[in-house]
Amino acid sequence: MDYWQTAEQAGLSKDQIRDIAEELYKERISEAKEACNDCGAEPGEPHLDGCDVARCEHCGGQALSCDCYDQGEDIWTGLWPGIKECYEQQLICRGNFGKDEWTFDLNTLAVRGR
Repeated sequence: MDYWQTAEQAGLSKDQIRDIAEELYKERISEAKEACNDCGAEPGEPHLDGCDVARCEHCGGQALSCDCYDQGEDIWTGLWPGIKECYEQQLICRGNFGKDEWTFDLNTLAVRGR
């Protein structure tokens, strides 16, 4: 296998993709009780200034490095940015990242835009 592979490249059906995405999302939701690993915000709280995880509410980019005038207040949900969008768009991939398992395809999401 190449470094990573999309579900389409792996030949999965739409039903298989949906089932894998559903299972991955359930796992992520069950883990969504933890604080942000960068700034320590608890789920439901805004990220602190300078947090690497916080996203700009205007452009969707990393708030720490975007040039938007008003970035808004990004609330930590307990989910890594893009996970919900990957679930909604059924974007999954698997890679040779030390283990051969399916995960959400944040790279394709970034290329497509939110």
